[in-house]
Amino acid sequence: MKGLGRTETEILKTLIEYGPVTLAELARLVRKSRSWTWKKVKKLELLGLVSLERKGGIVIARHTPETYKGLLRLGILRASEYPYIMGFAKLLRNRYANVEILVYDEAFKLALDLVSGRVHLAMAPAVSLLIAHRFSAGQVLIVGGGSKGGAGFAYSGSGTDSHATTMASTMEFCAELHNLKGKRVYKKSGEEILDSVINNEVEVGVLWEPYLELARRKGLETEPCDTPFCCLLGINKSLEEESGFLARSLSHAISEARTGRVDLQAYSNLVGLPYELVKSTVGTYEFLEEAPVDEIDDLKEVLRRTILPDSIGEHAIRRL
Repeated sequence: MKGLGRTETEILKTLIEYGPVTLAELARLVRKSRSWTWKKVKKLELLGLVSLERKGGIVIARHTPETYKGLLRLGILRASEYPYIMGFAKLLRNRYANVEILVYDEAFKLALDLVSGRVHLAMAPAVSLLIAHRFSAGQVLIVGGGSKGGAGFAYSGSGTDSHATTMASTMEFCAELHNLKGKRVYKKSGEEILDSVINNEVEVGVLWEPYLELARRKGLETEPCDTPFCCLLGINKSLEEESGFLARSLSHAISEARTGRVDLQAYSNLVGLPYELVKSTVGTYEFLEEAPVDEIDDLKEVLRRTILPDSIGEHAIRRL
């Protein structure tokens, strides 16, 4: 769907982030007059991208499951992992009116936004997507390949018998795969995990690239965590009819990336990481053109432990 202007796209973005909202509130959020906003919203309603509900004299606007046709939002994590995302986004822009890439620091936050529809598709850890599929009653689906590798452990030598990771992520999957003992400390980003190791808050940090390389440059001992899968392509179920196109497009972009035809500078700028750092660590990842179904099935017991680790009671239950 073409022909949407910047202001109409801004309305869609606002409704995805804050909707449903009244027309008056929407006009305030986009900093336009109510009459101007009404005109644009009516156009979006005719296109099937916005629905309007009238309650008395109040008009309430919300985005529809078809909103992706006007504004498709793709979420990724801040990592050296997805140089193919630039080619994937280019293919998406040939089909959808507008494509926006959002960069996250925490895998489970990305999975939650995929459930809510704040993003329509995501390159997210397999374990995060599997959890999201369950607690959303099937509203999240894995439809394509992605990456593996790039994960490992950084050691502080503090002797604190504890390790830091992000929740419900490949990093926590690594911790369970290697049966890490001791207290598990959850952080919100790779930077937070690395700082906790550098500051001797924990003995081990479970990290991904390029944060693992930064740990090495700080003089920390590191060790790889070999996993058969990491981030895969997940979608909100509203895109289910598009899943074939999305999977084929990602596979094509990955195939192109394997030949070295990627704009690594543009990718580095996108994820906010130094080009030299991305260039030196992107090779630690392998790219998967299809979802590794057999490998996921083989490791389902470890995945179950990641979803419900031994520390779940300690973190989830507050004794009053």
